[in-house]
Amino acid sequence: MKFPFQSKTPLSAYPYNSRIAKSEFSTTQPAKNNILHGFVPGNALQASELNEIQENFYKNLTLHNYLLRNWIFIGSSDFTSGNGDPVYGPSWIGAVPFHPFNSIRVIDNTITFKKAWYLVDDFSGIKFWIYNNTEYIFTYTPTVGEFIGIKLEKKYITAADDPTLFDNSSGFSNSSLSPGADRYQLNIIDVYQSATQQTNITTNENRDVFKIASTGSLRYINNLVHKNQ
Repeated sequence: MKFPFQSKTPLSAYPYNSRIAKSEFSTTQPAKNNILHGFVPGNALQASELNEIQENFYKNLTLHNYLLRNWIFIGSSDFTSGNGDPVYGPSWIGAVPFHPFNSIRVIDNTITFKKAWYLVDDFSGIKFWIYNNTEYIFTYTPTVGEFIGIKLEKKYITAADDPTLFDNSSGFSNSSLSPGADRYQLNIIDVYQSATQQTNITTNENRDVFKIASTGSLRYINNLVHKNQ
């Protein structure tokens, strides 16, 4: 289960056949992070795809609601930059973890980017929720002013890449029927440290999460100090 979701959704049952539960919330396989449907001229529209668009919308709404709870209503003693700088809300151009202290663990100079949801910007400036399928353990050098973040990979997926995208109106994917819509994916593939700010949505896939403060501690881009240190 990929918290806060369960392994079934309202429209995953026959005859609605939404793929969201299996593709994004499965307990046995990585999330595919199919964030958009790309409808192709000449391919038949699948009823299941319309159901997936609905569930994707409410998935994002649910995650946004939890994001506000996790970041805005944290204890006042936690909500500090450590030096009096203002701490802003949980939205910046880069990557924002689902929970500021649970999604990422920091012990000494070791950062663990856990398997969790992250809110990221793609090249268009649109923010999308994606799931980190790999736990990244990263040892950083506490050089003041440097940035630490995650690297994304974007893909367009067709039924040739993923046979489950063929028409599933009969309850299973039938390759003799329409392949339906393509999918747009974003996935986290690496972690980096850089001497300069890396997030530039028009030129690269790097998304800053932290900046190293004057004390050597890690601040999120909104100035909140990670409290595990």
